Order: sequence, then C-alpha cells, then structure tokens
Amino acid sequence: MSRDTLTTDFLIIGGGVIGLSIAYELSGHGNRVVLIDKGEVGREASWAGAGLLPPANQQHAWEPTEQLRGLSHHLFPLWSQQLQAETGLDNEFEITGGLYLARDPGEAASLRMACLQYEEEGVEVVRLDGQQVAQQFPHVQAGDAILAACFLPGEAVVRNPRHLRALEMGCRRRGVEIFPQTEIKRWSFDDDRLTAVETETGKFAAQAVCIAAGAWSQVLADRLLDQEHFSGRIQRPEIEPIRGQLVLLDAGKRFFMAPINEGIRYIVPRRDGHVLVGATVEEAGFDKSTTPEAVDDLDRFARQLVPQLATAKHVRAWAGLRPASVDRIPYLGKLPHLANVYLAAGHFRSGLHLSPATAVVMAQLMSGQEPEVDLTPFRVNRA
Repeated sequence: MSRDTLTTDFLIIGGGVIGLSIAYELSGHGNRVVLIDKGEVGREASWAGAGLLPPANQQHAWEPTEQLRGLSHHLFPLWSQQLQAETGLDNEFEITGGLYLARDPGEAASLRMACLQYEEEGVEVVRLDGQQVAQQFPHVQAGDAILAACFLPGEAVVRNPRHLRALEMGCRRRGVEIFPQTEIKRWSFDDDRLTAVETETGKFAAQAVCIAAGAWSQVLADRLLDQEHFSGRIQRPEIEPIRGQLVLLDAGKRFFMAPINEGIRYIVPRRDGHVLVGATVEEAGFDKSTTPEAVDDLDRFARQLVPQLATAKHVRAWAGLRPASVDRIPYLGKLPHLANVYLAAGHFRSGLHLSPATAVVMAQLMSGQEPEVDLTPFRVNRA
C-alpha cells in the first residue's frame, strides 16, 4: 500500500548499530528522524558480533582515529545507563578487562606492537608471562606455548542483541519513525540535492540523508551515484563484506569474567553462562552461511584453550558480514558531488565499538556543526 511523501529532518538508511545510534543521537536533540531498512532492524553484523569494546584514552588521544575510539570509550557507559533509564532494558555493559595471548611468533610480535601502541595512547597494559597467566587465569590452559600475553583492565563488553533492542526502543521513544522491510526503488534529484527516496510503500524526503547500511552501503552508494548526470566524475567509496563465523556454547554458569583474545579469535563469557567463540575473517561476498570446517575449528579452539568448556553444550553457529573499507578506516562524511547525502559505513570489526562516537560526529556534521573529531581521515573521497 503506497502513501504520500513523508517529510522529515533526517532520513537514515540502515537499521544496524550505526544507523540506530545516529538516529538516537539526532532525535535526542529535538530533530524529526525517519529510519528505513530493507530487512529487519538490528539483525545483521551488529547483532552477530561479540560485543568486545577495547580500551581507549580520550585524554591522551591526539590523532583523529584515536580520538574517535576515545570518544566512544567515554560514551559507551553513559549511553548504556541512559538507554536503561529510558527503556528499562539492560544491554549488559560491563568493564571486565581483556586477556590477550599469542602462541605464534607472528602473533606474538603483533601483540607486543599493539601493547606499545596502547601504552603510547595512555591505556593501561599489564604484561604477563606464561606463569602469571596460569596463576591469574587458571581456567586458561596454554602451558609453555604462550610467547606473549597481556591484560587490558579497561576492556569492556556489551551484549549486542540487547544493546540493539535498547537502541531501537530508545529511538522509538524519542519519536523516531522506523520502517523495516522497506527497500529503496528510486532516487529523485534537484541538481545536486537528493529530494526524495522512493520505496514500494511510499516516498521519503529529508533535508539530509545518511547511508548507514553496513556491508550493503557500497551497493546503495553505487546505485545512488549511477545516475546519468553523475557518471564519469564520481570518486566512490569502496566497502566489501567480510564474513565472520561465530559459535555459541552453553557452559551452564559463568566461571570466568574477562574475554580471551588470540589473534583474530576470541572467547567471550556472558552473564548467563553462554560463551561466544569467534571469529573468522573471510572474503565470501554476501554469503552468510556457516561452514563445518570453521565451526569445528572455533569449537576446538575454545575447548582446548579453556578445558572447562569441554562439556559445554554447542548451542548454534551463525555468521555476520562486516563492512570493511579498503584501508579498514570507516567512511564518515558527505558523498562527493551531493549536497545533502552522507555516508557512515566501513567500520569493519569496530562498528559496535565506534557507534556512539560515530553517532555524535555524524549528527554534528549533518546538523551543520563542527564535528568534535577531525573527520579528514574518514572522508569519503580519500581514495
């Protein structure tokens, strides 16, 4: 059933953690906001991840990417408290610390470099040897194989699905109109301004539009820029889907607090005894299926490193598609040659982590204010 054009201040395209966060921030300043998504809200990569929030130090951050991380690290506990107050939903945010291990020479070198970088950014790092790991984390059985290890006391976690539900409810309570299952069919322009977005259910018009559709942002940006009067003169963003497979175990009860990280893999305990194990990094296009080989490898990794998980029940496995820019730095800014269309995508493995800061700076930019973080490194036409 079609309807007349719905006019609003801001239109957000994409209902993942980035889109919902931007809508939540904009609506919190009295703006009229509409959010549309081609599927269900909050059911893609934002939902599929582990909810790891690495530490950062806003006071010591001088480079824009560090400032963005620092701002998010500052905002996440505040947003979590605010969302619970507004919605009654607990996203299970907690500062647990994070254990980092390396049993491979290459990963050990990378971990040492990461520790140095954290220290340069003013983040507390506790370096450990194998014996100290065994004493302080007796559930971890790595023996003499540990070549490097550290503990980051400031690392936090959040439970993705609950955070997304809280964000969606928070948006609705702030007056955001949300339209799931709403796919874009056509765009209307007046010179360099996008005047309307047409869907099967009607048209949407806004003074500013933000594409925040995760791995599908590239497809939307290409369709938007593949207009006859734009052809041949557009420098396009480049975003690809990177599949991450995860496994959920049920240990019955929680017997350790801090997530365990080794290379690209992690083991994350939940309050209710569930344990999340991830993740692969695969170029598989838009294929969200799981593979027996990857699931078995993650399952074996967790049960061998934490023997107490040997009897844990395998609950299920799934995959998400992370939106990755070529240089793994997100795109935050206006699309080239368009006066009122913005892009917030390409966060790769840091979408949830960077979502509050992304929301703040994008809301400032779209409202005509000076963003509190210099967005030059994140500009859409940086290629």
